Order: sequence, then C-alpha cells, then structure tokens
Amino acid sequence: MSATPDAHLPTSPSTLKRWLALELLDNRYPALHGLRVLAILSVIQYHVTWIFLGEQGVPLDLDFSSASLSVFFGMDLFFLLSGFLIGAILLHSLAQSGTQNIRRFYLRRIFRTFPSYWIVLTLLVLIFPLTEGQREHLPYEYLYLTNFMPLLRTEIVMFWGWSLSLEEQFYLTVPLLFFVLHRLPHDRARIGVLIALWTVPLCIRLFLFFRYAPWNDFHLYDALYFRTPTRFDPIVAGILLAIVHLRYGERIARWLESPFHRALLSVPACAFLWPLLQPAMFGPEHVQLIHVLSWGTFTSLMYFPALLLILHGGDGWIRLALSLPVFRHAATVGYGVYLVHIPLIDHIAVPLAHAMMAREVSLLIVWPVAFIGVTLASFAIGYLMHLIIEKPSMRMRQWLAA
Repeated sequence: MSATPDAHLPTSPSTLKRWLALELLDNRYPALHGLRVLAILSVIQYHVTWIFLGEQGVPLDLDFSSASLSVFFGMDLFFLLSGFLIGAILLHSLAQSGTQNIRRFYLRRIFRTFPSYWIVLTLLVLIFPLTEGQREHLPYEYLYLTNFMPLLRTEIVMFWGWSLSLEEQFYLTVPLLFFVLHRLPHDRARIGVLIALWTVPLCIRLFLFFRYAPWNDFHLYDALYFRTPTRFDPIVAGILLAIVHLRYGERIARWLESPFHRALLSVPACAFLWPLLQPAMFGPEHVQLIHVLSWGTFTSLMYFPALLLILHGGDGWIRLALSLPVFRHAATVGYGVYLVHIPLIDHIAVPLAHAMMAREVSLLIVWPVAFIGVTLASFAIGYLMHLIIEKPSMRMRQWLAA
C-alpha cells in the first residue's frame, strides 16, 4: 500500500511553531531571569541618557540626567550573575564527574557568545564607514580585546563590547582557577582564596588612583572602569556566591527563616547602594575615590547579600515577581538586545529625539519615547537573532559536544 507524498512530513504550522519557539534558558534559578532583565533595562536607560546628553546635545534636565547616570551598576550585576552561573556549572561538573569537562565548557561559551557578536560587528563594519583608527583596531575587536583599546567612537566600532571582552578574557582562566580550588583541602580555604582574589582589582585601582593623581573624570573612567585587571571583581564575587550557595545554601535558608535575619542581611545591600547613587555624599573632593571604590567593590558588596536573600529568603513577593515566566523569555534574548541597543540609539532614537524637539515636543515625552522605542526594537531584533543565529549555534554546539 503506497503512502501519500506528504504522509511523513510534519505539518507546516507545527514546523513553523517549533522554528519560532525560544530555546529558553535553564530555569534552576528563575528569579535570576528577572534580575537579568532589570540589568538590561538599566543599561539601556543609562546609554540613552549618556548618548543624548554627552554626544548629541539633547538638553535633558540636569537632575534627571544625574539620577539616570547614577544607575550605572547594571553591568556589574551582569558580571556577578555570569560568574555565579559559570561557577555553578563547573562546581556541578566537578561534583558529578570529578572533572570540569573543559572541552564542553569552552564549546558552550564559544557557540553561545561568539557567532552573534561576530555577525553584529561584521554588519556594522559593512554598513557604516570606518575611520582609520577603527580599521586599525578591528582585529582586536574580533579577538575580544576591545577593552584594551582606546574606547573612543573614532577608534572602536563596538565600544560597548568592552564588557564582553572582559568576560571572555576572564573565562579563559576560569578552568585554571577551578583546578586550584578543587585541590584545596576544604571550602573555607576556597572561600579565602576567592576573597583574596576579589580584592586584587580594588588594590590595583587604588594603587593607580593614588600613584597617578590628580585625575580628570574622563581619564580616570577610561583607565580604571573598562580594563580587565581592574574590573573582574564582580565575576569573582559571582563564583564565590556559587560556592556559598551550593555548599551552605540549606543552612543559609534556615537562618533566613527569621524576618530579623532577612532584615539584617538587607542592611549591607542598602548601605552600599547609597554611595552608588550619591557619590558626592562625603563631599565633592572625594567623588573620584568613591568611584574607585564603587567600580566592582561596592557593587559586589551590594549584590552579594541581595542575591543571597533572593536565592534563600523564601518565596516573598519580590522573588515571585522576578520569577515570572515573561522574564525567562526576555532574558533568553538578552544577549542580542545588548549587542544591538547602541546602534538603535544612534540611528533611531537620536534622529527621533531631534525630530520631536523640532516640533517642540516636551523632553518629558522625548526621553521615555526614545527609551521605550529602543527597548522594544532591541528585544525584537534580539528575538530574530535568537532564531537565526543562536538556535542554530546551540544545535551545532550540542552536535560537537556529543
């Protein structure tokens, strides 16, 4: 008995639905998806204000601009979450098999991050004319060395790739770090080593700050904020959090059953948030020193107890809200959002802002419209990138890992 020609073919709607579906992120820590989305939104709002005010001359209200730019620490949340998740993966691998499975670790990193980054960078190179400096430094961008280059628009195509470069450089050394940690006799020694390593960037920042003072704000920012030796402390804090969570999580959860203990743990989170938002609180003469302390140290000290509360503080309304399924979907496309949001600000939000200002539209409307427009467009393009680039890359990764 012969079959009809399409008897063994999947129905078109089913095939299309599978193709349009997201390959959702792992859901062992659902509340972290919400945090990741909040970090994405904070980065977008920061860059909208920074580009409007610093590069395009959009006359934003000074108090509003200061408040917007004071929320700069979304990037450090990315670093800490990334360190936590990578640390949890490697610790789980060591516990299960006694080995880190380095080949699988690097395959995961390469196929998760490289294709989208290289494609966006290549498209920007092909679409927009390059300066001589950009052409000279382009090979370093492809090699994830952006944060060791001059981070000026005239010198670098994707200057916001500095954070991706920092992460990839650090992850080259992570297997070596876990090789050392795994051979230490007990967890207290591992925690001690990580705390010591966490203090290294602060020591470097303080040494450079006092050694080469006085600084102007731009040169201080350029010298200390973007460079790997001075900025890897939040990633180490994330790895430390992974060890504390996996080794002592049940004990911490029991301790946090007390409302008093939860309130006690929230004190350092709030205490270190204050100077991040108000760096001039100790006087204008100390603002630069507060920045040096903030870029990795205060942010880690704020996020570490906050994440312990979220992970182990029970199912309060904050944890439940951050765990909503919509955040998992949004976080899944977050990498693409980060890659494309700056070009969208440059080529959509800025012209739109100038057009609205020419029509005498209030800036109370211009900035929110620009922020919402860039956010929606970024997530839409991030979704398309997930379908076209990330899903095929992940399937290739699975095939090679097998």
